[in-house]
Amino acid sequence: MTGAICLFMSLALLGETFAVQEVFRSGVDGVIIPVTVRTGNRPIGGLTAADFELRDNGVAQEIQNASAEKIPIDLTLLLDLSASVDGPTLQRLKTAVADTAALLRPDDRIRLVTISQVLNEVFSLRPKEDAMVLDGLTAEGATSLYDGLAATMMRPSTPGRRQLIVAFTDGRDSTSIIDQNTARAIARLTDALVNIVVPVGGAPANVARRLSQRSGSLDSLGGGSNLVINGQGGGAATDGVPPVLADLVAPTAGQVVTLEGDESISRIFKSMLDDFRATYVLQYVPRGVAPEGWHEIDVTVKKHGKYDVRARRGYRGRSTIPSPEER
Repeated sequence: MTGAICLFMSLALLGETFAVQEVFRSGVDGVIIPVTVRTGNRPIGGLTAADFELRDNGVAQEIQNASAEKIPIDLTLLLDLSASVDGPTLQRLKTAVADTAALLRPDDRIRLVTISQVLNEVFSLRPKEDAMVLDGLTAEGATSLYDGLAATMMRPSTPGRRQLIVAFTDGRDSTSIIDQNTARAIARLTDALVNIVVPVGGAPANVARRLSQRSGSLDSLGGGSNLVINGQGGGAATDGVPPVLADLVAPTAGQVVTLEGDESISRIFKSMLDDFRATYVLQYVPRGVAPEGWHEIDVTVKKHGKYDVRARRGYRGRSTIPSPEER
């Protein structure tokens, strides 16, 4: 079986029924929007529904509930295990998986997916008490980053649970079937919050990867800065992070965080989990707006003060089937 065929089958398996699901829906008409409120580096707790103002396509809505920490979490760790992370980084990733699982509460669940030129669901959603065999994880090959992000974002949330995806990657895609525009479109529809951790510093990631590849492999031949991948150039921001990553996670209210040198991966994962626990889930029934089409969301905090508010940017409403007279 070729890598492309195996990857396609993995996408179909992990993606499940994303194409027909309606995201952000609670029952028939309810909508849920995750919101993070910070001042400086400190998350703000203790807010109620009355402290928020939410506009759906410009129309103010009545927020019925603003719950937070009590909602169980489904955490997906998506690890780039291409050849560039072989060695000490791979062991640090294994430690981070175990450390993060230990932080989960009894009603939380964790899932591990790895990406190289193929996708691999190492284990499905499970409580932290269940065995997690990590010794078999190895790093090799190229990176199908967009495919991995798409596959994890396409999984619908279980009712009554929140979904967090934390991806670790150098940010360079080399073998995905889908392109970054498709990945961005999926990010607009997912009901997960997506964070990405990108290691920076030392040798440029694309150079390190090429040096670690077997001579003549796809990534060793195609890692230069002049490479065009999926119709896009291989450039990066000054900190080494491809700008497309911030654009991709922004609709989910997620963020891209850099990892410097030997900085603790476990600490970064813990910080993201802690921040997610402090995320509010605003629930409302849309009033005064058409049910179908794309809905732009704007959330602000009414209380006096300077707040950094990160909220999902929108959702796709229900499609309507025209009557025979309208066809």
